[in-house]
Amino acid sequence: MTSQHTIRESSAFARVMASRYGRLIRLGLGIALVAVGLSVVPRPAGLAIAVFGVVPIAAGVFNLCPIAPLWGGHFFGSQYCAPKRKTESG
Repeated sequence: MTSQHTIRESSAFARVMASRYGRLIRLGLGIALVAVGLSVVPRPAGLAIAVFGVVPIAAGVFNLCPIAPLWGGHFFGSQYCAPKRKTESG
């Protein structure tokens, strides 16, 4: 038995966002927010947008979903991923 259990009945959106592609989407969104905030939007609003852009970057790097608990999902994206099975050699 493992201490973590996998949520198999999760929404398609949650499964995509917990996948590698979802993590890349969050990273891209965060990088875009930082870039726009620092180069397009005048300060101080631009600085605030850039600082907020760190949230999706951190969420992608650490596989977190800060908004998932709002609809009953898990904060940790690993809860949506299937556990890796160990193979027996021999």
